Amino acid sequence: MNKLIVILIPFMLTACGGGSGGSEGQNQPTSSTAQVNTSSTTEAQPNEVAPQTSATEPQQGSAQEQVLNEQPVEEQAPAGEGMEAVIVDESFDFQTDVPLTVSVAPNVVNSRAYLNVCKQDAALINDDNCFLRAPVDSTGLTVQIELPHSEQKLKAEIWYYSTGVEPLVYSWEFDTRQQQQAWTIN
Repeated sequence: MNKLIVILIPFMLTACGGGSGGSEGQNQPTSSTAQVNTSSTTEAQPNEVAPQTSATEPQQGSAQEQVLNEQPVEEQAPAGEGMEAVIVDESFDFQTDVPLTVSVAPNVVNSRAYLNVCKQDAALINDDNCFLRAPVDSTGLTVQIELPHSEQKLKAEIWYYSTGVEPLVYSWEFDTRQQQQAWTIN
């Protein structure tokens, strides 16, 4: 394999143009270089059969050139497709988080309770679909939370530590008329 590479390199260089000068000057040094490389390779490995330097070598070189010329070229997506087609206003910052201030008014609860603010369509109240879980008492509570997007609808449930009292349930939806989103539970 090494011998084949050593033999083909001078032919590939000749096919590429090699250097400056006329084509007659390039062919002669390349042939002598090929013979020198072949003979040095033969001398380095005397047990192997020396490759033939005949008319088949230029045919191999031209076959190699054809293979190089026929390799597929990577296609680029035409302009107007993929991410290049997306046109975004310069003022858009790609952030969809919506800050929401949740306030539980004082005296909404008269004893210790627990507040859960979760997705409205969530059947179960758990960490995967809740944005806030905090204790609340008669002094009230004010907390800032971040919603992942403005299309979020929320429900708040205030559960009392006493099992005999039913939980209080409230709903909230994004208000496009408000600059700052706030939810006051009273």
